[in-house]
Amino acid sequence: MTWTTTDELACTYEPLTVGAVLGHETHWPHVFAVMKALAGRLGDDGVRLVVAFD
Repeated sequence: MTWTTTDELACTYEPLTVGAVLGHETHWPHVFAVMKALAGRLGDDGVRLVVAFD
C-alpha cells in the first residue's frame, strides 16, 4: 500500500514478519542469548530488557 502526503512524500506500508525483525540475520538472537545466560545465572526475575529507539 502506497500513499503520498501533502508534502509530496511517498509512504509505503510493508507488513513485517517476526523473522524479518528478530530473525537470524539481525543482532537480536545475540541479545536473547545473553539474556538467557543471565536468566540462568540470576533467575528469570533478575533479567530485564530495556530499549529506546531514536
